[in-house]
Amino acid sequence: MKQFLKFAWVVAAVVFLATAGAVFAQRPGAKTVSAKSTPNTYNIANDVSLQGTVISYTENSQTPPIGAHVLLQTSAGNADVHLGDARLLHLAKLTITPGANIRVVGQMSTVTQTSGTQNSGTQNARQSSVFLARLVQVGAQLVAVRSDHGLPLSAGGLRANKSLLASAQADQKGGAR
Repeated sequence: MKQFLKFAWVVAAVVFLATAGAVFAQRPGAKTVSAKSTPNTYNIANDVSLQGTVISYTENSQTPPIGAHVLLQTSAGNADVHLGDARLLHLAKLTITPGANIRVVGQMSTVTQTSGTQNSGTQNARQSSVFLARLVQVGAQLVAVRSDHGLPLSAGGLRANKSLLASAQADQKGGAR
């Protein structure tokens, strides 16, 4: 019996020492790393609203970021607005035409465009500003084109989530909210 108690104490001590490191590593204030916002990261708290007239709409622009772009004339000047995947706009039955008055919610970002010749192997990089739309509103129709984290939504993802699709279609028809 004495042997058993001695063995139990040794096992208990080993278990305590093995788990003590993990417990003390999680205590508050121990080597806390503060989360800092990195430039060009999407933060929903920085969203702004732009309203204006559509000058042009390109469904499959090759200008980064690739996807649907609209050139919007606002009171502050023209803005290149990235709308994400045009298939999502088609699925939502959202029509954007030149001359239409639209509102977008999102934020400005800087993108780097590279261009160069294949023969010389040199590339030129230039930066431009683009407005990353998260929400697009045409009339009473409102469509989310980007997640709250700034990632473009895809039509395939919406189609795969049938309950979300049904909810989106009900919202478009003025159903329960």
